[in-house]
Amino acid sequence: MSSPPSRKLSAPHTVRTAAEPRQNRLFPVRLSHIEQATPTVRLLQLTISPSDQDQVEEAGEDDATPPEPFTFFPGQWLDVHIPSIPDAGGFSITSTPADAQALLSLEPSPELAPADEEVPLPIDPRGREPFVELAVQHAPSNPASAWLWRSKEEILGQELSIRVGGSFVWPPAGIKLEELRNAVFVAGGVGINPLISMLSHLNNNDESTGLYHPSLNIHVLYSSKLPESESTNPESALDQILFLRRLREIIRAQSQCQRLRINLDLFLSNLNQSSPLLRQPPKDVAIQSRRINRDDLARSVTGTDTKFAPNETVCYVCGPPQMTDEIVETATGLLNGQKDHVFFEKWW
Repeated sequence: MSSPPSRKLSAPHTVRTAAEPRQNRLFPVRLSHIEQATPTVRLLQLTISPSDQDQVEEAGEDDATPPEPFTFFPGQWLDVHIPSIPDAGGFSITSTPADAQALLSLEPSPELAPADEEVPLPIDPRGREPFVELAVQHAPSNPASAWLWRSKEEILGQELSIRVGGSFVWPPAGIKLEELRNAVFVAGGVGINPLISMLSHLNNNDESTGLYHPSLNIHVLYSSKLPESESTNPESALDQILFLRRLREIIRAQSQCQRLRINLDLFLSNLNQSSPLLRQPPKDVAIQSRRINRDDLARSVTGTDTKFAPNETVCYVCGPPQMTDEIVETATGLLNGQKDHVFFEKWW
């Protein structure tokens, strides 16, 4: 879920997603870090107070409605409430559930060191604070996006409120994970946002992956455009594509541990045929100077060297409306009409 970049008459995010499931609690967060991912996309870290999570864990069993902890499934989005903005913005979470948990420090704090050296040093509880990450596209016509694109000095440290929502999630609902052998992820532009959360989560060796499909086949088809740049270095050019560096790090990690088999096809519709990216392509990314077509999808869904049955495959799609509709229709046909194996979210 990413708010529309330029629709002046678009309904507010909360109206467009009124039928989607949401948590029943708002969480206070602090805007703690801003990073420029691409010329048009900012990465924002929202820090969750560890004490807020502790209060949930300490709630007694006698509480009629104990508060929910901050948890989410990969692929979900946030209602982001900014005090000065009437309508909440909607932005996909690009981090993993593990990032939203406090990370203890392995280095002992000096004041915690015991006098008796024979006593084991305690672990310093002050480590990385839990956080959630968002990728926000520059969209001056969208009030929430415009506010989050103000100068860093103006908004860093500001207090916001968030609520988790959305049904476009991993693991796939209604699917027998023990039968799953193949997962296809199709992204168009900023549609990569919820998918990078899912793929990063799978890379983290979550329990469901290890238990049900320790050697899952994953195929990522990512349609994007190469940002304009004066750089002639192919690697520098690729680094300008949203989350491509993170995707390649996942591929490198899995090529070493060989737990997941991941292939990445990058489709750059504005890539010149004389580009060095085509003459000297990287080993870990297959690059095409066109859009995704039916044959590309068929190879991913049904497999090439290894064949996959429809009930063994799921397909996730997120991108512009027309692209999403076309991919969903094609994927459903390739899966013998099994609509429940195709999951999608349009980013407006």
